[in-house]
Amino acid sequence: MYILRFLLFLVFITSMHVDAQHVDAQQVDTGKKGDIEALKASIRTERELGDIQKAELLTQNLQGIVAKSQTPELQADLATIAAENEISRTRYSHAIELLKSAELTYSRLSNDLALAHVYTMLGYAYYSISEYPLSLDYYHRGERIYKALDDKKSLSIVGSYMGLALGAIGDYEGAILAYQTALDHAVEQGSDVEKSQVLYSLGGLNAKMGDHRSALAYFYSSLEIDTKRGMIQNIAFNNALIAESLLALSDFEAAESHANEAIRLFNEVKSTEYADMYKLTLAKIHIAKGSYDQANDVIQNVLRTANGRFPALTLNALVVAAQHAFLTNEHEISIDYADQGIKKAKQAERLPIEVQFHEAKVNSLEAMNRFDAAFIALKELMRVKEKLNNENKVEAIARAQAQTETVRKELELDLKLKERALEQAGLSEKLLLKNFFIGLILILFSLLFVLYRRYTLRKANERLEWKVRIQTRELSEKNEQLIQSLKLIESESITDTLTGLKNRRYLQKFIKTDIALCDREFSDWHQGKSRKPIGSDLLVFIVDIDDFKQVNDRFGHQIGDEVLIEFSKRLEHVFRQSDYIVRWGGEEFVAVARFVDRKSAMVLAQRLVKAINDTKFEMHDNMALPITCSVGYVCYPLIPTNVVSCHLEKLLEMSDACLYLAKASGKNTWVGLESVNDEEAFAEDFNKSWLETLIRQKRVTVRREPGK
Repeated sequence: MYILRFLLFLVFITSMHVDAQHVDAQQVDTGKKGDIEALKASIRTERELGDIQKAELLTQNLQGIVAKSQTPELQADLATIAAENEISRTRYSHAIELLKSAELTYSRLSNDLALAHVYTMLGYAYYSISEYPLSLDYYHRGERIYKALDDKKSLSIVGSYMGLALGAIGDYEGAILAYQTALDHAVEQGSDVEKSQVLYSLGGLNAKMGDHRSALAYFYSSLEIDTKRGMIQNIAFNNALIAESLLALSDFEAAESHANEAIRLFNEVKSTEYADMYKLTLAKIHIAKGSYDQANDVIQNVLRTANGRFPALTLNALVVAAQHAFLTNEHEISIDYADQGIKKAKQAERLPIEVQFHEAKVNSLEAMNRFDAAFIALKELMRVKEKLNNENKVEAIARAQAQTETVRKELELDLKLKERALEQAGLSEKLLLKNFFIGLILILFSLLFVLYRRYTLRKANERLEWKVRIQTRELSEKNEQLIQSLKLIESESITDTLTGLKNRRYLQKFIKTDIALCDREFSDWHQGKSRKPIGSDLLVFIVDIDDFKQVNDRFGHQIGDEVLIEFSKRLEHVFRQSDYIVRWGGEEFVAVARFVDRKSAMVLAQRLVKAINDTKFEMHDNMALPITCSVGYVCYPLIPTNVVSCHLEKLLEMSDACLYLAKASGKNTWVGLESVNDEEAFAEDFNKSWLETLIRQKRVTVRREPGK
């Protein structure tokens, strides 16, 4: 639901802040930069207005211009715009591939602003497929560039989307902090666009936490800003989520009114997928009201419209259909819908929605007393939930809400006691008026009673406030423990805890895309589709600390850990921010220099060895240790004149063989495999002996440190 709102702000991130006007594709002069910029703005404007089809037609026209100009920056701009179109169509995998290609070009051209924009979109694409750690990694990359450029408007936008990702992993405290920072930037800039976005996102976060009343307050504030600015799409989205929160609060009539308004506005801007998406909200309202036939008509209509055209919409429609069938005791139909959904969710790698299908299947099987099948389905449900790491989050949030509810009820009880006391005091005053003589005595008694009552109530309040403070503190401590646990879990999945570098899982996740990009560039050159690639090689280094076991044995593991930490810092000084540096295990590190010329490999290797052995390692007890390292590397593609794809494991085998040669040469040196002369050379298992054989047969080109 955030996709189109995200795309609405993309135009404000880039440097192309031009007036949005319609430009006929046939009127664009390929020789005029102003017309090209206007065409780009028109593409974004049409997409912002919801006419994705028109945006894609204009993108085709831009593609024709790019084909004639062959300008690298314009090619990257086209890839970026095409990726935005793909995101609007929820085709995230293709969008990521396009954005990676644009990232490569912008990095070479040192176009920091465009690079930050690409990082922000990559973050959103990974967020949309539930890859939250990767999403946050890209958001932080974009944020660092925006901070360096002092771009407050873009910082507000990326901060808002960081809040979404943090909320998705259960770090609600971090999400709120991100939203607050984003709102501060928006207020500083005086921009209603960013204010509305942050308010809208805060509403979404509160809705996710189950606080729908607070969510409505944020949604209505965002709606007010968007209404003043006439932003039809944003108005539609606000109405849609207001309807969802009203439904959760059982205000069915108001929810139905807002849902119908959202559907009308989405149809007005020709965003049929989102119109149908919130028809499902309407169906859920009908279900809640008991109008099952009316709900079924809506669901079937959406399924017919979505099938084969809108995968995300199809998944959501199948969820509602399965729930509807279960409530109407059509359990076999519910299971059929659930099985369809599970298959499609797995294909789309959408684990959160897959959980809903498994739950629907388990419920229907239990209702049919098919307990053996229900148990098998339940085991599969738990497996999927474990992957999402949702069990602990849901349980902790439920405990927190239960504790909060207990405090609330105690406060309500105290207020009722106070009200009753006031009523009794009022009755006493009426009785005093009826009998003056008796009243003289009763007044004194009542005053004493009231004073005593106030005293006892004050004491009761103090006890209650003390109890509330204790429970609030306990709740806060438990929430903090949960937040820290979740942060640790997410961080440990891709980060080495000792050095702070990324781990092998991170490299394995990213390197596949880089290898594919490298293959495609060289393949296009071989096929005559493009010029010879420049600066398109990947350099894979394995770096091993020499005699590290002796350091541990002689000085202890604490000193060993300090050496590893300092070693990782020196690696970071040698390689670029855009390169990969990971701790592979023990004293072994892997670094990948991305998209550089292989001629620089030996220079990097020399710098690396020098950075380690040039200065002794200072330890905490003023001890200074001389540390050296050995380096092996391989350049990819292995055969520059003939693209032969190779996976990471094979490249590491080759680098490792070079590392062993470096160790055999006396350590504190480097050996690199720069190219291979034939495919058969790396068909065998690659090791030190095989590499030495290939060197003797002159079937490979190997470089060593001079004098070694």
